[in-house]
Amino acid sequence: AFGHIKLTGVGRFLENLVSQHINTKVRSIELSTLQRCAGHLTSRTDVTEAYQVGGAAVHAALKGETSKMVVLKRLSDNPYQCTTDLYEVSEIANLEKTVPEAWMDTVNLQMNPAFLEYARPLIQAELPPMYISGLPHHIRLK
Repeated sequence: AFGHIKLTGVGRFLENLVSQHINTKVRSIELSTLQRCAGHLTSRTDVTEAYQVGGAAVHAALKGETSKMVVLKRLSDNPYQCTTDLYEVSEIANLEKTVPEAWMDTVNLQMNPAFLEYARPLIQAELPPMYISGLPHHIRLK
């Protein structure tokens, strides 16, 4: 929709290659699909910030705010704290924020301690899903 180059993984490339050469239906699974299906692996920070963003969006809508997007602003790393803010969608849409190259250890092909310091507060505090009588319990709006 924005004219971006659409990149796919090796799985999709091999799927197309195999499908063309043996003339059969082939499927590949991309990691992004698995990540979207892993809601049971969210951290307490994920859940807390989701509620913060949702609440801020409802509050802004009730005040009549339009053409705005709720964002999270990190206030501090240790202790980790963030708040919500509103930004004009036109200032954010079609932009991307990349991982700084300084956070990558290209020699050992892994992320370095600076990235881990940034990410650790976001992934700690596992929050298992709630179950009632063996079934997942979801919060419902009334």
